[in-house]
Amino acid sequence: MCRMMIFRGHCTCCDQPQTWVDLTQELSCLEAKNNGWFGGCRRGILVQEHDFSQECSVCHEEDEGVGGLDESHRMPFQQISQTQTQTQSSLGKRTAGERGESSDASKKQRT
Repeated sequence: MCRMMIFRGHCTCCDQPQTWVDLTQELSCLEAKNNGWFGGCRRGILVQEHDFSQECSVCHEEDEGVGGLDESHRMPFQQISQTQTQTQSSLGKRTAGERGESSDASKKQRT
């Protein structure tokens, strides 16, 4: 029989009911593994619920000082990819497409 372990509880700050999906585990039995999918056995899935309480993501963000901020002020390092691209072009670096090369072209070996 396959087992699914689900962790449910309440937020320690706002006391809202929560299910922590990141902690959920699917444990396949040998028959299900041989069939190639979770729950693919004759006996089915046994669901076990465990109590687990911690701060929800909203309360955690407020505790870290980033809750309630709009996207432009929230994480300045998320804009690195755009800044990095602009910096590379200003430094004269070009991508393979800009040089006229294809990305999957292989180099020829000199003999």
